[in-house]
Amino acid sequence: MSNEAAVTAADIARLAGVGRAAVSNWRRRYEDFPAPVGGTPNSPLFTLAEVERWLRDQGKLQAVSPWERLWQLLEAHRGDQEPADVLAAIGAFLLRRSDGDPVAPALLKEVATLANEHGPVVTAEALWERFVQANARWMAVTSPDMARLIADLVGLSNGTVLDPACGAGTLLAAVAGRTGGPVHCVGQEIDPGLAALAEVRLALRGVHVEIKAADSLLHDAYHGRLVDAVVCDPPVGERQWGHEELLHDERWEYGIPPRMESELAWVQHALAHVKPGGLVAMLMPPSVAARRSGRRIRAELLRRGALRAVMALPGPVHLWIMRRPAQPADPQMLVLEATTLEWDEAAARAIVAWREFDAPDRTAEDEPGVSRLIPVLDLLGEEVDLTPARNLPISSAPDTAEKLLAKHRELGIRLSGLAPLLPTLDWTGRGQQHRVMITVAELMKTGALALYNSDAPATPSGDAVPLLDLSDVVADRPASRRISRDLAASAVRVQPGDVVMPTAGQKLVARVVNDTGAVLGRGLCLLRPNPDVLDPWFLAGFLNGSANSRQAGTHLSAAARLDVRRCEVPRMPLADQRGYAAVFSALGTFATAVGRAGALAEQVIQATVDGLVDGLVTPERN
Repeated sequence: MSNEAAVTAADIARLAGVGRAAVSNWRRRYEDFPAPVGGTPNSPLFTLAEVERWLRDQGKLQAVSPWERLWQLLEAHRGDQEPADVLAAIGAFLLRRSDGDPVAPALLKEVATLANEHGPVVTAEALWERFVQANARWMAVTSPDMARLIADLVGLSNGTVLDPACGAGTLLAAVAGRTGGPVHCVGQEIDPGLAALAEVRLALRGVHVEIKAADSLLHDAYHGRLVDAVVCDPPVGERQWGHEELLHDERWEYGIPPRMESELAWVQHALAHVKPGGLVAMLMPPSVAARRSGRRIRAELLRRGALRAVMALPGPVHLWIMRRPAQPADPQMLVLEATTLEWDEAAARAIVAWREFDAPDRTAEDEPGVSRLIPVLDLLGEEVDLTPARNLPISSAPDTAEKLLAKHRELGIRLSGLAPLLPTLDWTGRGQQHRVMITVAELMKTGALALYNSDAPATPSGDAVPLLDLSDVVADRPASRRISRDLAASAVRVQPGDVVMPTAGQKLVARVVNDTGAVLGRGLCLLRPNPDVLDPWFLAGFLNGSANSRQAGTHLSAAARLDVRRCEVPRMPLADQRGYAAVFSALGTFATAVGRAGALAEQVIQATVDGLVDGLVTPERN
């Protein structure tokens, strides 16, 4: 087996696009199913070539991305080596720093082939994304979206940035890649494999990098060194972080961190390494803002003017922005509450709020329910509770009755415009007739449409190309995320008139999209109709019927999958399809308008309630 790639039952399920229960069923039902060649009775291993041959013969083999096959080869040939060590060795090979030893020649051959076709950065990042996916249960990784937000908030275009718990270098890469400027990246990571991987990931991008493998708190590799900015997503809940050994450490300028407050040790470590006036951006569990044991250090951070902002973001997670004091303490601090917002909106609010707050002329204003410039003295109570939601104005009412009236009028206009959007239909029933149905699978065989499954990475990075993800399709909105041009190069792209659907869930949702060139995100598939045979709105409309949700649903695993190939649509001439298409399109427009009116109505209702409570408006007198 050492010379052949092996796969698990989960890998086989991924190859066939089914759940693991289906693979177990195949092993019981089919005598010719490949026999295990290793592993354990509960987690057997199978030869990849034999499995692919069997799936192909049974018509169950889906097209597998080259990155998935590369990962399977890596798993087969890594032996006792840790995956991170193998990825680091592959990175060194791509950098031409080594001949690839100790990586198996068969694996290196495939790496070289893909690197020649897609480039070394794309190849290395695809392996990293697959590594994250395979280890998601035990490994906490900073999301690309969060990394981009932190990079934007820090705003460093040159100089040196430090990440004292850098993992595989995601935050450092985001800061260095924000402008492409001459940023020198310095990092420290306790795991030697991840440290080596961080170094090669950054070096492949052409970044000047310096990474040390050691525990930052117990063995600070950069003692006495000051940098322009520090970014960090530190380990949380650590109990053996060195409290006794570091009791009198010079870094504890704001107080000795309690044993159960390792996060406040990381805060002070970061502040000790940044130049006066330099920024620190650090992710924190929400509990750190209010735990009683840390109140004295929080109070000192406020008094000295080191803590500048606490932002509650979707996750939920808090982002602390600090600045090493270089002048008299600022009497105000920014708090932002965005946990209930969609990520893109939350990130945009955070960037605007921070830039306005941090501007020399301070143009920031309070936004009820979202952000507030709060006097530091107001926070220095007994608990020193910095939780944004507990420090925001409660009322959502506008500051004048005229503004509230304007909102009421806007809602009235939107509501009055809904009824005309409903399409006109024949209610007599005279057009009812027997329909001959045809499945999507049959339409695919005739060439009337083609089916594409997403091969986008699980955690995409970059901001060059729009990425249409599952939440966009469910919300019926344009692509809200972005992906790097390199990662998008080999991915499925959306074209106008494509019908996009999720591949799992309880209800099939089909959307006609117009996101030209957007990458099809994970958890989605698309149908591309032949416009000479099939109208996309006709197809999407009938796919959205309740009968097709039942038809598409499969329960071969714990997660309900949707197989669109089972769905049926009427066999109908193109001219007749267009009548249905017009109605389905009009219903889509109506649904969007109703959703927007509903969101506005919710805001107006709450603002009106708050206006009545605050005395801004009163009931009309008789």
